[in-house]
Amino acid sequence: MIEHVNRLVLPLVISNILHMIIIRQDALRALARPVHAPAFGANKTWRGFVVLATLNALAVPLFSPGEPLFGSMLLGAFLGVVYMLFELPNSWLKRRSGIAPGASAERNRILYAAVDKTDSALGVTLAYWIVAGVTAAEAVLLFIICSAAHVVFSLLLVTLRVKRGF
Repeated sequence: MIEHVNRLVLPLVISNILHMIIIRQDALRALARPVHAPAFGANKTWRGFVVLATLNALAVPLFSPGEPLFGSMLLGAFLGVVYMLFELPNSWLKRRSGIAPGASAERNRILYAAVDKTDSALGVTLAYWIVAGVTAAEAVLLFIICSAAHVVFSLLLVTLRVKRGF
C-alpha cells in the first residue's frame, strides 16, 4: 500500500500545495483563464490543468524510485488532469445551485463540503485503479486516504493563509 500512496497521494498533495502557492502569488497569469466561466465559474482555470499536470508529472517520479521515468511522468500528468476533470461536475452543480465561485453553500453545507473534498479523490482513485491494477479493496482504502489528505491539507493551507477557504 505504501508504494501506491507514494505514487498517488503524496505527489498530488505536493502538486496541489504548490498550485495553491502559484494561485496565491498570481503566477502564470496568462493561464489563469476560466475553462468555461458560465458552466464552472471563474476559479476553474486552464492554469489549474497545466500546473497540476506538470507538477504531478514531476512529483510522481520523485516518489517512485526504480520506476521507468517516462511512465512515472505520464502517470503523474494523467492523474493531475483527472484530478482537475473530477472537480468540474461539482463546480457545475454549485453554479446551477447559485453558489458563487469560491463560496460555501448555505443549504446542504455538509453535503457540498463532503463532495468538494472527495470529488477529485474519487477521480484519481478510479483512474489509478484502472491503470495501476490495484484491487477494489486497495482502491477504497486509497480513496479514504486521498479524501482524508484533502481535508487535512485544506485545513492546513487555510490556517497558513495560503488558501482562502476550506
